[in-house]
Amino acid sequence: MFHIRQANASSDMAMATMISIICVLSCLVSPCRGHSLRLHTFVDSHMVLQREPMQARIWGWAKPLANVTAVLQNGVGSAFGIANDAGLWTIDLPPQPAGSGHTITVSDGKSTMLLEDVAFDERPGCSECYCRIQDSINYPDLRLATVELIRSSTPLQDVPSKAPNYTWTRSSPDAFGADSFSYVSATCYFFGRDLYKKFGGSVPIGLVVSCWGGQKVEAFSSPDALNDETCGGTYPAVDSTNGSTMTSTKTISDDFFGGQIEPAELWNAMIHPLLPMRFLGSIWYQGESNEGNATSYACRFPAMITDWREKFELPMMSFVYVELAGYAKGATWAYVRAAQGAALRLHRVGFATAIDLADRSSPVGQIHPGRKQEVGRRLSLSVSSIQYKEDILSSGPLLSSFYDTLTLNGGDGAVDVILYFEPNTAEGMHFHGSADCTACCSESPFEVMDSNGNWTRVEQSRVQRPNLVVLHTKVSKVFGIRYAWEPIPQCILYNGVGGPDDHMGLPATPFESCLHKSNSGPWTGKGCRVDQTSLKE
Repeated sequence: MFHIRQANASSDMAMATMISIICVLSCLVSPCRGHSLRLHTFVDSHMVLQREPMQARIWGWAKPLANVTAVLQNGVGSAFGIANDAGLWTIDLPPQPAGSGHTITVSDGKSTMLLEDVAFDERPGCSECYCRIQDSINYPDLRLATVELIRSSTPLQDVPSKAPNYTWTRSSPDAFGADSFSYVSATCYFFGRDLYKKFGGSVPIGLVVSCWGGQKVEAFSSPDALNDETCGGTYPAVDSTNGSTMTSTKTISDDFFGGQIEPAELWNAMIHPLLPMRFLGSIWYQGESNEGNATSYACRFPAMITDWREKFELPMMSFVYVELAGYAKGATWAYVRAAQGAALRLHRVGFATAIDLADRSSPVGQIHPGRKQEVGRRLSLSVSSIQYKEDILSSGPLLSSFYDTLTLNGGDGAVDVILYFEPNTAEGMHFHGSADCTACCSESPFEVMDSNGNWTRVEQSRVQRPNLVVLHTKVSKVFGIRYAWEPIPQCILYNGVGGPDDHMGLPATPFESCLHKSNSGPWTGKGCRVDQTSLKE
């Protein structure tokens, strides 16, 4: 699976899906025991199951201790499972090569269910969200499934489909609902479409979308993740034996969520029911609602990732997130973006930046910027690098180092700061205006911190060699450098060719680089400090 988060449906849609919720609610809290064979909602015809070497899994409910068998008519072999005391059974199928058109017959000896048009290959999961897709009919083995918007105070075992007319479906204009992306996340779809194109249509791709827009990361986190003081293993826990301490980030005030969904409620209702599924990875587009609490996010986000991997029993599950786009009202979003980066301390985690894709004229509000196709392209590049080990450029220019011994430049009292970027990320490095810029590159995207802790925009920045940028500033002693550290950066440093609409380069992610770091915990939101001793040198 690859995972995403989505905007709320229209009122008409909500009413239509409410009917399906009522129809299955009696079986959601306590799956129907002692009755006939039943499959999980998302074990259905047209689904995509994980291909070899992983064993695909199907599951459902039957009479306790019933023997349940699954036979692959167009595949190889069969398998069986025994229902436990609660009636739950799981079956791990023999590993299957990539392909589609399979049928699976499931039986408990009394009832038989037929699953048709089943495909085996990649299954990403998605946790984002608008646009009209006309060419979606051209990707028949891109399969889509969307989880209904449900909250629960206790873990559920099953969950209905958000789409009233299908559980799994092939890509087509009808799959998205009456209001464009009513059912399926736009970012998730474009990501899957790019992967589908990459494999030439020969490899089925399954996308399971489980998302609820405007929610905090805590809502998608289990109680275990919420109480993890190691931040998913990215920071040492409190050691009471030697007196060392760290600032706890697990405590959430009573008014932190206000009228929103409470911690763990979406984990219980929209993630927990999917735990038996075998996923390849997860896509995550969230963070806006955690504005103002970046320090906590830097712990809760990696804690959630680590916990998901443990709960799904998929320790190698790839996880790729979208770094928040430019947003005019996002006064503290630079800190949330930095907090998102705390997850990069974990293995097999990547990201796609959307810093250059602000959209103040978006018809659904600037909090939902357009250009989802470009976000999907960048996600697919990151996944191709992490999951498929492809030797491709999947990020913008990455800072390697900068001079902390500054050279006087001419007689104007200014200095040059020299920035070195990783050579394999800097080919074609250049400046270009962001998607929604007004001043664009008439001003530099770089700031420097002086001996008083104040940040000042540099007078000039230029690419001098393939992997070298020179900043011209009148700050005589530089303690830190920031790039694109603002709500909507006007000028962006790219590699490759062109800007946000050329689809041939990638932007540098915002960064703050310090001579002396101030943080003593996993992340404080104030990364640079002034070292008084260096002022005496």
